[in-house]
Amino acid sequence: MSKWENTIVTALIVLGPVGILYGWFFCATRVRREGSSWRNRISVFSLSLVSLVAASWPIMLGLMPHADWGTGAGVGHQMDWVEAWHKPVLRTLLSGMIVGLLGRGRLIIPIVMGGVGIGLFWVVSTMP
Repeated sequence: MSKWENTIVTALIVLGPVGILYGWFFCATRVRREGSSWRNRISVFSLSLVSLVAASWPIMLGLMPHADWGTGAGVGHQMDWVEAWHKPVLRTLLSGMIVGLLGRGRLIIPIVMGGVGIGLFWVVSTMP
């Protein structure tokens, strides 16, 4: 990767949690006062999906089988474990971002930004 590509990916990864935190703050302050319209419920559901993926990353690391990278013992099993998580996690993120497009207009960009940032973090942090 070039320096610019690395900078863009890093910025997206850093802005991901910012978007999710902004979304939850907005939901906790504005949405709670306004009531539960269908757009508010969709936005909360979408934020929940993206947050669930963010919360499952440390769970995946904690349950991951150990491998000795010096001798190569168990490395294949560990990589299979990580790859098995990628498909459901990335599909959940994509679902959350697509559903988020139907939610409140003010939360579309934070939800998509959070989904892209968390997805990039998930993939980049689990690469060998």
